[in-house]
Amino acid sequence: MDIHLSVVVFDLSPYKEFMALTPRNLWLILITLTLLSVSMFETELLRELSVLVIIAIAGYKSRLVILHFMEATHAPGHFRFMYETWNFVVCAIIVIGHYMALIQNP
Repeated sequence: MDIHLSVVVFDLSPYKEFMALTPRNLWLILITLTLLSVSMFETELLRELSVLVIIAIAGYKSRLVILHFMEATHAPGHFRFMYETWNFVVCAIIVIGHYMALIQNP
């Protein structure tokens, strides 16, 4: 018998198409993250934490769009590093600016 236990137990081949980052699945992920951030904004629970999570979700969504829809995954390494760094810096500036505004105007 040439069957390995790991193949039998962890065979995800029927789900490979569902789990792949096709444009349809990527769009569903973006819509789900948008609905999650809107629901966090509407509930207003732990407002300071929810702002941080919403900005993190927005940063992750922009990363997905840049990498997959703008095809930055196929760009040379230094360009991809530039995209990733730009995305992180912009999110960090927004979060720092928000918390600085909270400190000055409580």
